Amino acid sequence: MTLTFSPNPALQPDDSALIDRTLCGDQKAFSQLMQRYLQAVYNYLYRMTQNHELSEEIAQEAFVKAYQNLKNFDRQRPFKPWILRIASNAAISQLRKQSKLVSLNAMEEEGAWTEPEHQTADDVVVQLERKLSTEAVLKALETLDDKYRQALLLRYQQDLSYEAVAETLGIPLNTVRTWIKRGTEKLKHAVKEMAS
Repeated sequence: MTLTFSPNPALQPDDSALIDRTLCGDQKAFSQLMQRYLQAVYNYLYRMTQNHELSEEIAQEAFVKAYQNLKNFDRQRPFKPWILRIASNAAISQLRKQSKLVSLNAMEEEGAWTEPEHQTADDVVVQLERKLSTEAVLKALETLDDKYRQALLLRYQQDLSYEAVAETLGIPLNTVRTWIKRGTEKLKHAVKEMAS
């Protein structure tokens, strides 16, 4: 019988300590930081690109950029939204190069979001969180405009707060709320269409 040792997460250094050690020249500290967030970054990128190799390439690029700019990182803020923003920007840039992404500025927003009378916003959120793992929802997510897909993935797949989503995407908080509401409605509509 072989026993494997898993370090106690409570004994792990926090992000700020790892950043301090990295800035003092400890490359192993940055490796720990990378290991901590690599899967989340990859998952987010894969949902954006639907391409395994491209997601890995962009994730590596994002961590290289993060390492190069770590001295500029505001340690009063959490690291995860920052690395996800770097990854998001790198993905958008890469996808534009491949002519697969319509400029976000060119996208027109459609009508106002209306919530069904029999469901509260919390009901919609709970349903969305439950359904994000289902095949139909994943396919429906692919049909959404990139801005809505990004906001929904950051909020529900990465469990970021609305404020952290705003910081990651570099947009105002009210825009995040609008994109999540509209994205949720469009996602529900797309799932219903796929089911019928």
